Amino acid sequence: MKRFTIAHISDIHLPLETIQFSKLSLCNKRFLSFLSWKKRRLILQKKNLDLVIGDMIAHSPDLVLISGDLTNLALPEEFKQAAEWLHQLPFPNVRVVPGNHDCLVKTQWHNTHAYWTPWTKAYAQEDYPIVTKTDTTAIIGISTGVPTLPFFASGFIDRDQLERIKEALRKAKEEKLFRIVMLHHPPVSGITKERKALRNRKELKKILLDEGADMILYGHTHKTTTTRFLHTNIPMLGIASASSNAVRIQRQAAWRKITLESQEDMLHVNFSVRTVDKHQQFIERSSFYLNHKP
Repeated sequence: MKRFTIAHISDIHLPLETIQFSKLSLCNKRFLSFLSWKKRRLILQKKNLDLVIGDMIAHSPDLVLISGDLTNLALPEEFKQAAEWLHQLPFPNVRVVPGNHDCLVKTQWHNTHAYWTPWTKAYAQEDYPIVTKTDTTAIIGISTGVPTLPFFASGFIDRDQLERIKEALRKAKEEKLFRIVMLHHPPVSGITKERKALRNRKELKKILLDEGADMILYGHTHKTTTTRFLHTNIPMLGIASASSNAVRIQRQAAWRKITLESQEDMLHVNFSVRTVDKHQQFIERSSFYLNHKP
């Protein structure tokens, strides 16, 4: 039996205090987000992120998935800081998709997202979705982050990317791979406020229903949830911020562990959540199993 372990984290929001940037950088929507960050900077702490990463290291994942919001204001200095942090991670493979904070305002690719190419595998926005394949899985990384008006944190997937998502799901099915869809914004209604939701989620929902998927991973809500995608058996799994300092269970810093074991013509999938409690100890919760026949 061959085992493959995936770790999923999200909404890292690396510390803004540790970088230098010009006040002129805040002369746009970033200013409001900066004020918001000042209010909640004690809610997101790197010490909790370090605990999460340490626990992940102890479980030796083969692949780490990060579903966006490594930054706070999408400053070029933040992208560079995040690249340095990603480079120091001791994992064999890491894949990243951007979140709304990473796309807060319109930026130049070469001094922002280009820093992350080793982990996104995207050389331009048009490269999404990024498909990462293993012996048994295909991880389809979707970009939903777009610049928005002040007080909005919504996402959007352009028509060309939607077509590429459809083709990626179809091809992975033909190759009999377990299809994991990763994106920042939840793909259905009712999980977050409309001003923070994926605007064209109806189009994505239709593709997922028509082409099928086997698991959906998302972040954005800073809340750990385990549900099903609409009226299907597809697990739809949200994860809290890995930097969270919250005390409520669903919002405590956490990572999701997904273990896939292939045996003959069956793939056994186990997924659970490891959460930091108030004593800075990890508790594993919500363990579910499913069997997938390619």
